[in-house]
Amino acid sequence: MGFPFLEDVARPLFLVLLLDVVFVAGVLAVDAERHYVHRALIIAAIQVGLTMVALVDREGNASYPFAIAFALLAATALILFSTYCVLRYVLRAQTITDDQIYAGISMYLMLGFAFGAVFYLVSILDPKSFAANVELLARGDKPDLMYFSFVTLATLGYGDITPRTNIARTLSVVEALAGMLYIAIFMARLVSRHAEGPGSEPAE
Repeated sequence: MGFPFLEDVARPLFLVLLLDVVFVAGVLAVDAERHYVHRALIIAAIQVGLTMVALVDREGNASYPFAIAFALLAATALILFSTYCVLRYVLRAQTITDDQIYAGISMYLMLGFAFGAVFYLVSILDPKSFAANVELLARGDKPDLMYFSFVTLATLGYGDITPRTNIARTLSVVEALAGMLYIAIFMARLVSRHAEGPGSEPAE
């Protein structure tokens, strides 16, 4: 995962555009009838516009948290919509091929991005939602909540970033359970059907 590296070296707008291209491309890849691509493009355009507004607005202004919050909401909506399109593609498949397996892996990664955006939104609404350990605080670093999301999704729990409020703890538990059950049930089922070959029943 190159997200922490990109976050350090890329301008926020470039990073947003890059992620939007990835998620819209994901919808394009699974939407053969092109029924959903235009919706993904609209959500992505809204998200880019809101991000530009947030970047123009200065941190410390009264409107800044609201601009960031709406941009994060749009980002979450795009990620969830992309996840829905990929899930629909997998469930509608008559046979499970390598493409459906790759789609299932992509959905797992999308979950990490979606929860990461939600964690950032929670942090904007309540800056005390997450606490960093002493080493991070000594360097003056802010908690990297996208990194925290993927660590939580994989149930690693390094402990360098800790949820402090009830909502942050609840979301962390939900993500950890979702990641564990996703691998244990959904991906296991896909791999099993892939091994069975043609003639197996649809996933739904």
